[in-house]
Amino acid sequence: MEQWLIFPLRGALIFSIAATAHASVSDWQAATSSHPNLLHQYSFDGMTDEERTSDLKGTADLALRVFGSGTADQLQLGMAGFDSSSNAAQTHRGPGTDNAEGAYLRADSITLGDSVSYEILFSPLASEITGGQWNLGYIISTRTGNDRGYFLTQGGPLPSNGRRIRSTIGNSHSDANTTTLLESFTPGHWYYVAGSYTRGPGNVTWTNYIADLTVGQTTLTTVGPFTNSGGSYPMGSTPLGIGGRWDAQESFSGLFDEVNFYNQALPSEIFQRNLSLLIGDRLALDVRNVDSNLLLSWRSKPGKRYNVRSSTDLSGNTATWPIFADLGNLVATPEENILIIDQPPEAQRYFVIEEFQPPPQVYYFSDFEDGAQDWTSLINDQNAATSWELGTPSASTGPLTGANDSALAWSTNLGDYGPNSNISLRSPSIDLSAASDAELSFKVFRDADGFGDMAVVRVLRSSDLTLLGDEIPIDMNIFDNDWSTIRMPLPKNSIGTSVVIEWNFISDDSLDAFSGLSLDDVTVSD
Repeated sequence: MEQWLIFPLRGALIFSIAATAHASVSDWQAATSSHPNLLHQYSFDGMTDEERTSDLKGTADLALRVFGSGTADQLQLGMAGFDSSSNAAQTHRGPGTDNAEGAYLRADSITLGDSVSYEILFSPLASEITGGQWNLGYIISTRTGNDRGYFLTQGGPLPSNGRRIRSTIGNSHSDANTTTLLESFTPGHWYYVAGSYTRGPGNVTWTNYIADLTVGQTTLTTVGPFTNSGGSYPMGSTPLGIGGRWDAQESFSGLFDEVNFYNQALPSEIFQRNLSLLIGDRLALDVRNVDSNLLLSWRSKPGKRYNVRSSTDLSGNTATWPIFADLGNLVATPEENILIIDQPPEAQRYFVIEEFQPPPQVYYFSDFEDGAQDWTSLINDQNAATSWELGTPSASTGPLTGANDSALAWSTNLGDYGPNSNISLRSPSIDLSAASDAELSFKVFRDADGFGDMAVVRVLRSSDLTLLGDEIPIDMNIFDNDWSTIRMPLPKNSIGTSVVIEWNFISDDSLDAFSGLSLDDVTVSD
């Protein structure tokens, strides 16, 4: 919630009494530099390359590393950062195999303890990694022996399609040691990512936090906590790679504005505060005398709501001031909201505009525990070896319950799926006539052969089943070890109409002892 106060004097000029400072990377740098648990700080600022690669807190200065046919000029310093108050370093990964070409930054040694946190501002430049055996780019990496501290990677585990942002800790680079921060990302966007890691008896538990700075996300998305299956990050001296592996391989194409390490598992409140320092997005309320009225205006954002609060004095917390003249829960009319109100009778009155995120509008939800009314299962092939079935999954592998240990879920057969199958599952008609935007989320358990099996989501117009937008693929190369959540925005041309959501699953000609694809907890909301 951001607040700006305006002080109009009746019959005179109007004065703002709010601070005019804006959030920036330099504000964040100043705040974090004084944190008692800050271990290493890299800002990539300065007039010389030595300054730009120095550790502002410790002694683990960074140095250029290249591999393959990479060259020194492929690492670029002094690049434009997230905002004009800071600069960035750009690391490089060339085309071809995993180790064909790259340039990044590396510190010879840092020492981590039983708990650690990091923060980073980075911007990925490639939407995926292809052409290699592993297709993995290391964003922040450490390792000693089998102790992997892959705090942030593009792609993974192995082999990877290089389309996700993930974190892997432990004695193997596997799903059991990996958590996903972003199922997909937008190249060129700036992201703020933080993580808190704590070593346990033979494992590590961690929580990540992420926000897309480019779209103005002011509230962190929390991922976790997640406990790996075994092993830890290096507990002693370890090399640190920023934009590449600790040992000069498999680099990452992207920009780095800031990287911080702390010798403590910091709470989410610290990271949320730091995000606010980066993108505080102060909300300015403009109040003007217009004839015998007041005109109030402010820049508004899609999906937000607003309260106009007011008081005749400055006592008390502004969040507790009364809502003025029933001007509460106002819908945003981007890019600007404008109100004209009667001139108040008081000689002076103070106003504050309050922005908040309303609860999500849910247009459809089903966890299938009461059945699946109006859902339709279709078999599109001639063999009929597989069908969508509602019940308790019980295949050779995969889930044995629905999501959250529930009794019912949709599965491609409640046992193992068959070969050469093409099946569809359609939702009931979902009314989006009142929506301004909408998102589909659902729980998924993927357990196929990892080669020729495919799945997509389609959004169809209810009236004639016309495809709206493009098919959205579900990555069936992933082997889930638990239920996970997939979220995807619905296409713009589905807003304002009624839609049917269709899941389509296609298997190849191999006979596999797997459960295939299972679905649960389907939600369409704004």
